Amino acid sequence: MKAIKLFPLLVLFLITSFSTFSQTKTGQVYLIRYTGYTGSAVNYSFYIDDTLTRKLKNKSFSIHDLPVGDHTVSVVSGGISNGKKSPPLKITVVEGKANFVSVVSTQAGYANKITC
Repeated sequence: MKAIKLFPLLVLFLITSFSTFSQTKTGQVYLIRYTGYTGSAVNYSFYIDDTLTRKLKNKSFSIHDLPVGDHTVSVVSGGISNGKKSPPLKITVVEGKANFVSVVSTQAGYANKITC
């Protein structure tokens, strides 16, 4: 009876040990949103490799671990917008190094232009 109870526990330990010792190399990407008054009440949606990663408010940041290699970052303004993503920014993630991506919102006529 004890052997039956210990077997699932042993399997759980083996599964967690494999994920702990995985050889996936990663680097950190800091997404920073620092703007003035333009669009300060609107969330920005950050996309990494065309996958929604995070929505950030004004003057905030988030940290993400990404696999080593080339990635693209783009941004969509929340609120009333046309829903188009900004032109993608290509970044190269290096193992053990930090990459900083800062988003700036500028007033271009009557529409906000988001650049990385």
